[in-house]
Amino acid sequence: MDYHQHLVSPAFSPIVKLPERDGTALVRDLDAAGIERSVVLSVGYSFADERKGLLDPDRLTREQNDWTSTEVVKNSARLIGFCSANPLRAAALQELERCLGLAGMVGIKLHLGNSGISLRDAAHLATVQGVFGLAQRRGAPVLVHMRARGGTSYGAEDVRVFLDKVVPMAPDIEVIVAHMGGAGPGYPAQNDEAMAVFADAAERKAPQMRNLYIDVATNVTEEITPPEAQLVAQRIRQVGVGRVLYGSDLSPPGGSVRRGWEIFRTKVPLTADEFGNIASNRLRFVR
Repeated sequence: MDYHQHLVSPAFSPIVKLPERDGTALVRDLDAAGIERSVVLSVGYSFADERKGLLDPDRLTREQNDWTSTEVVKNSARLIGFCSANPLRAAALQELERCLGLAGMVGIKLHLGNSGISLRDAAHLATVQGVFGLAQRRGAPVLVHMRARGGTSYGAEDVRVFLDKVVPMAPDIEVIVAHMGGAGPGYPAQNDEAMAVFADAAERKAPQMRNLYIDVATNVTEEITPPEAQLVAQRIRQVGVGRVLYGSDLSPPGGSVRRGWEIFRTKVPLTADEFGNIASNRLRFVR
């Protein structure tokens, strides 16, 4: 399973400055990497990033969710769709509710950084709690990119708020934290400040960790140092390989889905059995 993938629609291509990639093209990449299935995360939220200054961002978000659904349905045996929206938009909850009714769309992608959200802001926190309340009601898993915009004013405090005040809003859904609690590419020290809190919570068997998983999308690159790779392995073992998920993201290390997985396998000092466990992890919404 690849739990963290994106497509590039005709509308998104000029924004991200990458060539278009539809569902069929992604499936070819998965085949080359020997990956059975992938979670496709809509990038609808990106159109509502106010820094881009796009006209009618709510319409663009809807259209991106619709396009993602269409591509997932064309490749339904291989792809699973997640809806997205910028939670700070007034129309966000309505759009997520609508999108979860589309064919092939089973979960929600939140990108706190792109959306300009900080969990230290009470109003922003309440907004994210509202999304998790919707996810609980709809039984929809959530994948969340937690790192704040620019990586500033973000770290252990944010993870504690997330565990104490957000996760309890949706106790029955599966929650995936992207990029080992930070961002990618790479695994900088700030990533580990956040990840250390998740590791501690897992070792304490905190109830908030019952349905919480961590993806390693783009954290392991060719340039990772041996001490950084050792720290990645340590954190994976602390949270448990059963809750660690592989993901490639839009620009995987090494330039391809296949190479990204090879880099992960060769750079991180885990055992073959541990890598096998990570590769075979299947969440309820996949099974």
